[in-house]
Amino acid sequence: MGMEIEVAVVGAGPAGLIAAREAASAGVEVLVLEEHEQVGLPVECAGLLSLRGLRAIGLSPSSRFVLNKLRGAVFYSPSGHRLVVEAPGPVACVVDREQLDLALAEQAARAGAEVEVGRLVKRLSVRPDGALLSGPWGSLRAEVAVVAEGFRSRLVRQLGLRTLDWHGVLPASQVEVPAPGLDEERVEVHFNSRLAPGFFAWVIPLGDGRARVGLACRGLDPRKALRAFLKKRLGVSVLKPPYSGSVLKCGPIPKTYAARAVVVGDAAGQVKPTTGGGIVLGGLCARLAGRIVAEAVGAGDTSEQALRAYELAWRRLLGREFKAMLSARRLLDRLPDKTLDLAVKLASELGLGREIAREADMDFQSGVLAALPRLALTCLARRLKAL
Repeated sequence: MGMEIEVAVVGAGPAGLIAAREAASAGVEVLVLEEHEQVGLPVECAGLLSLRGLRAIGLSPSSRFVLNKLRGAVFYSPSGHRLVVEAPGPVACVVDREQLDLALAEQAARAGAEVEVGRLVKRLSVRPDGALLSGPWGSLRAEVAVVAEGFRSRLVRQLGLRTLDWHGVLPASQVEVPAPGLDEERVEVHFNSRLAPGFFAWVIPLGDGRARVGLACRGLDPRKALRAFLKKRLGVSVLKPPYSGSVLKCGPIPKTYAARAVVVGDAAGQVKPTTGGGIVLGGLCARLAGRIVAEAVGAGDTSEQALRAYELAWRRLLGREFKAMLSARRLLDRLPDKTLDLAVKLASELGLGREIAREADMDFQSGVLAALPRLALTCLARRLKAL
């Protein structure tokens, strides 16, 4: 048997580091095991976060990792109709993911957690005396393991839990390219079933004349699709865009806890099905996970029943959000391009974008999704009154 620790966190992405920070802040011993040789790499993320969400996971916007602030988005229908949703001031930011992860790692270290890189965990087994984690580096025993190794997680299945619904995992490609003349304060979202079936393409301005451009899709090679989109939208030729991980639109796994273990972040599917963003919602779940596993260790009870408190807590906070976003995603996936064209055209003509901007929350989307019929009727009534 190797070393022993109270809480072992597998994965030094945002969710793992936030869980580690919270658990260490509560006074327990925490060790983070990261398979790569550096925290923050490789980068597989669009890096678009709400400013409110950034603060909710315990970070203040910093020039260290915030590349640009944004106040709106432009949604493009398949034939080019535009719906602008824009706030009076900045509501979101695009981040340097490597630097953001390093900032979270420093927070975790200041709280007392230790981070070790080059530590691939290949096996996780639960025993009466603890959770046993092992890899090429050796093994250790922990009172509790926090699985935060990302959507490709091997350990979730080893815990006897159901993994992600892989039908809702789409390959993605993304590059950073010159984009002179781009509106630096608006994200672009492009819907088109021929361009990006099953999802959409995005253009995120970085604030320096460049943009982060990507897409996810089903049934196409995303690199080829992205190359065509770059040429059409920006007149940019990229010989071979890389794969950039995957986009999750499947929603959470059914159960995120077991005896002596909890699952957080992408490994748990705690990602917005509408947009694929996972840093904020996964981070909120990780904050709960870190606090609850620390309480369990302190109470000397890390049983499955005790750790069920984590599942109850994050579902109480976000269950409604995931349900609403999954419903919206299923509707979007079923809409033909012609219907999307008509919907975006009418929404734009009615001024629906202004109403959405007043009520929208990038992370807690259930409210605006439920309000859409009412907002549309308000806009229509206003238009009819003006006639």
